Amino acid sequence: MTSLSIECLSRCIAILLLTMIAGSAAAAEPSPALSKIIAEANKEGRLDVWAGSLSGGLLGGVDGMTKEISGMNAMFGTNIVARITPDASSVPQLLNKVAVSQSSGQPAPADAFLGTTIHMVTAVAKNMTMPVTWASLLPGRLDDHFVEADGMVVRILTTLPGGIVYNTKLAPMKPTSLMDLLRPEWKGKLGTTPYGAAFDLLSANDVWGPEKALDFAKKFSGQISGLVGCQELERIASGEFAGFAMDCGGRDWDNYARAGAPVNFAVPTDFAGRRYYYMFIPKNAAHPNAGILFTTYLLTAEGQDIQWKTSNTDLDTFPDSHMHKVIADYEKQGITFREFTIAWWKQHPETIPAQTKIVEMLTKQQ
Repeated sequence: MTSLSIECLSRCIAILLLTMIAGSAAAAEPSPALSKIIAEANKEGRLDVWAGSLSGGLLGGVDGMTKEISGMNAMFGTNIVARITPDASSVPQLLNKVAVSQSSGQPAPADAFLGTTIHMVTAVAKNMTMPVTWASLLPGRLDDHFVEADGMVVRILTTLPGGIVYNTKLAPMKPTSLMDLLRPEWKGKLGTTPYGAAFDLLSANDVWGPEKALDFAKKFSGQISGLVGCQELERIASGEFAGFAMDCGGRDWDNYARAGAPVNFAVPTDFAGRRYYYMFIPKNAAHPNAGILFTTYLLTAEGQDIQWKTSNTDLDTFPDSHMHKVIADYEKQGITFREFTIAWWKQHPETIPAQTKIVEMLTKQQ
């Protein structure tokens, strides 16, 4: 090869590399809407978030949230200082704190709020939410499928409510359905939540219906030997209970399994649910743009990856997500999932009265 040919080849390679770098930079260029949020969030300079028993856990706890905020600053070139406040209150209690702050004319204690369908319905009904054009912030990644309640809330992650967690050494059988738990060999070996987790979904007219769900709960109450919170799965891992139903989210068990505990999880063939957790920005947020930017970061590929690594879940609406594969693997086994969205929830007012009766049944025995 002549020196001229080598020189031409070198120039071509250099031009190709410059083109690739330019294309990569263009791909990473924030949209006009996101650029505005970045600038305003940087001016605010602060982000207030909760690390509660549920919200913090689903976002990876303080460790996960610290990584997410650090990633947000690195990705968007911001210098936002975050205050992560531990708060073990329930999600309804946290939501009430936001409502009280709004009614009293005070800034919300958190700039972004994480909750599931019922919490979002409540927040929207009480006019607590700030509308955001979420899809415009990450065009090409987000679209209308990710946004619910007329743009007031955006999906963040997927959970599988209603599952069965069991101790593989002590369970009398591998459960495959909720009805399996009514078999005599399970009597006295089961725990359940004191708040009837997922029974609201089960009671809907287009799922089991109130009558069938109440009948099941009556029989199930005779099988249980104690009450267990969804954040107490170590009691199944330790052998205090051979099984636990119904689970809230369907992924916490994996932490124990990875650590070597004899724990597994079953999606019931007679009730397979897929439910989302959402974020909304309180109307009275002290740092609304920082809240929007944090939420946006959670929806980037990097943010979703941190969520998966720190909390074993991400958003299955993204085709390349881990939860998309998890659900696809269950579907290959013949399981059909019901999707419980905000629109679905609003059409089923019968769920809460039925769940209230079921909670009375389950707790009066203990």
